Amino acid sequence: MPGIKKIILATVNARYSHTSFGLRCLKANLREFENITDIMEFSGDSTVQEIAEAVIMQNPDIVGFGCYIWNIETIIRAAEIVRAVRPDTVIVFGGPEVSYEYDEFLPRCDYLISGEGENALYHLVQKLSNGSRPEEKVLNEPVCDLTQLKFPYYLYSDDDIKNRLIYVEASRGCPFGCEFCLSSLSGGVREFDLEKFLNEMEILIRRGVRQFKFVDRTFNLKFERVQKILHFFRDRWQEGIVLHFEIFPDRLTSAMLEEIRNFPPHGLHLEAGVQTFYEPALQALSRRQNEEKTLQVLRFITEQTGADIHADLVAGIPEATFRTFGRDFDKLLQTRPAELQIGILKRLRGAPIKRHTNTHQMTYSRYPPYEVIRTKDMSYEELQQIKRLARYFDIFYNSGNFRKETEELKTFADWLDFSNYIWNNFQQTHKISLKRQQEILKGYLHERNAAVPLQ
Repeated sequence: MPGIKKIILATVNARYSHTSFGLRCLKANLREFENITDIMEFSGDSTVQEIAEAVIMQNPDIVGFGCYIWNIETIIRAAEIVRAVRPDTVIVFGGPEVSYEYDEFLPRCDYLISGEGENALYHLVQKLSNGSRPEEKVLNEPVCDLTQLKFPYYLYSDDDIKNRLIYVEASRGCPFGCEFCLSSLSGGVREFDLEKFLNEMEILIRRGVRQFKFVDRTFNLKFERVQKILHFFRDRWQEGIVLHFEIFPDRLTSAMLEEIRNFPPHGLHLEAGVQTFYEPALQALSRRQNEEKTLQVLRFITEQTGADIHADLVAGIPEATFRTFGRDFDKLLQTRPAELQIGILKRLRGAPIKRHTNTHQMTYSRYPPYEVIRTKDMSYEELQQIKRLARYFDIFYNSGNFRKETEELKTFADWLDFSNYIWNNFQQTHKISLKRQQEILKGYLHERNAAVPLQ
């Protein structure tokens, strides 16, 4: 394909407010082909026809689609239309959803990049531009040397900065081997040069960025890096700055906690992926977690610092039961996190969790997001109850709209009773107006308090 004139990198973001960090990394590292490469981002409300038409109208020679669990079905259908209308266009799939167990995707594309894509995509485009068409459809190159990658932050537009979430990356990989996560396959942590990274952050602050979403899997691995990053932002503090980090609570040292305490109120949003405290479930996930230290740290952060905690809890893990999930919920809720996100276990393609499928009778949905439907320890009905509770908990707790009104709901049993009340009376989980939410909560609390016998 000599004389390539146009390359399109396209994806469907989960929400309009999100930006595709991955596509920007790819474009920034296409070297001599960067100037003929455009990024096209769509949101979940875009139709397949709209996406396909927008891509086709650009008359691209190459289209690279970023594939994720939330967009794969849309991407496949849009790619089919592109191929039918422009059969000479080279279609490339890449991203976590197609990096493993990819056989079913191969007929839908010309090439598929498994794993990190910056080098693989550049080398593919380079060969195509020289008239050489690789015979191997699956491209899997060694992980990138981060010192050789070009930072992508200049590709955030002024509109992105004004209206959307800005993702940044100080490291790649994860040192832990949690079996439900693809990061367990990364084989260690690699770090970007911190001084160069912070220089990029300086430019973003000057351009008006106030919310920084770090995609690093483990922010608090090294105190020296944590300290430098927090000091950098604290020294340049401006109203509205928020840093989003993923943390392992039981690995936060006293020195790290002191740095967190000294940060401006609500300037840190810390995501704590607790998932479960139940030891047999942790062992099934090949995950280590000190329950006492985790809870101690979470309480310290919520009570002694201005940081906001977003804690994650997952249902459907091998060995975990409805009862053990409820106990985990109670322990986390007692720390009063700003948000407690309840999820259902997903079987991501390639994740080692699949080794439990038979022994624990794990039944998963065949379609994205591949959630577990039942296990030998948790029934379909129990998982459905938890899914509904998760939705109502988002509405009445995580939103922050009814924090005071729901203070008397202190346990899993309380929230389950509230959840069952809503479902049994209204059979509705979505599109509940704020006014209707108020009426539902008021009605429930009235019935609940009326049922309490006089002492």
